[in-house]
Amino acid sequence: MKKKVIIGIVAGALAIGIIGISAIGSYLNNAKAAATDVREHTSEAQYVGEEVDAVMGDNSRGSINAGATVKKSFAADSNAAPEAQAEQGPNVSSQVNVDPNKGRLLIRTVTITAETKDFGTVVNNVNSQVKACGGYIENSSMRGTGNNHDLRSGTYVVRVPADKLDELIASVGSSCTVTSSNENSSDVTLEYVDTKSRVESLRVEYDQLMKILSETKDLDNIIVLQKRLTEVRYQIESSESRLRVLENQVQYATLHLTLKEVLEEKEVEEAHVVTYSERVKDQFKDMWEGTVEFFQDFGLGLISAIPMLVFLAIVAVVVIIIVSSVRRKRRKNEQKILADAKVEVKAEKDDSSKDEKKDA
Repeated sequence: MKKKVIIGIVAGALAIGIIGISAIGSYLNNAKAAATDVREHTSEAQYVGEEVDAVMGDNSRGSINAGATVKKSFAADSNAAPEAQAEQGPNVSSQVNVDPNKGRLLIRTVTITAETKDFGTVVNNVNSQVKACGGYIENSSMRGTGNNHDLRSGTYVVRVPADKLDELIASVGSSCTVTSSNENSSDVTLEYVDTKSRVESLRVEYDQLMKILSETKDLDNIIVLQKRLTEVRYQIESSESRLRVLENQVQYATLHLTLKEVLEEKEVEEAHVVTYSERVKDQFKDMWEGTVEFFQDFGLGLISAIPMLVFLAIVAVVVIIIVSSVRRKRRKNEQKILADAKVEVKAEKDDSSKDEKKDA
């Protein structure tokens, strides 16, 4: 009894310890997330607070300072956009359209599967062609060693200027055998125009808020305006980031290339119109091959079923022997019964004849 009590106490202490550790870990995670949110909100509040201080420092020049601050912030955004684009890839050809007024904004995505006997040379050619086109390899992976029949294969996500994509596809097709290809174009013109209009309207709202902030002296209104300025600022940055992403996707097309190493490349057959006689010939050929395959499978089935057939034959012989012996015994019994019956009938007739003679 004491051992059970001690075991129960130890188990309860362990359970309480585990629950306490889990609660502490959850509390620390929540505290960390809250601290992160507070830091982000504080940084935004400090940015807007600096603008508010600049505005409220000198009311007589509030509108001018506000306008200068807004222009400075927007100028910083416009300067940041090329840097973000530079991080995403090289300079884009000027022939790529990024103006909705000049035409549709299309995002081109091509998927190609190819095979080759000279894997290393083709990979080097693709890398050289991508650099020559002003593009870059966004992602790549390869497996296999190429030794002892361990064939290699690789997948590549390539980004090139949209007007250079056809050139790259032609280069890939000439250096290896393309087994499958697919192209998709997404029209983002409407999304781009809507996002750009939203940015312009948010900028107008930002200017109006800054103008109102330069004229107000009520602390509650200042706090409300500061909060709204932070929200508008975040929406402007988010929308401008989306515009940069769309521009990059339009300027740079995407090629998903899967390259496989083979011992022999497939020969791509040219298009051929099948005649009626060829169709009849192919039909008879398929029928003959099907018949031969059927009998081959049937023969293999019989061979594989021989042990089972032998077993069934043995069982059948045993059953037949047993049934025959039972029938023989039954016939002997029936014959014996008939013989005994005849003897009894004959004895009865003899007895009756003797009785008749005595009576006479």
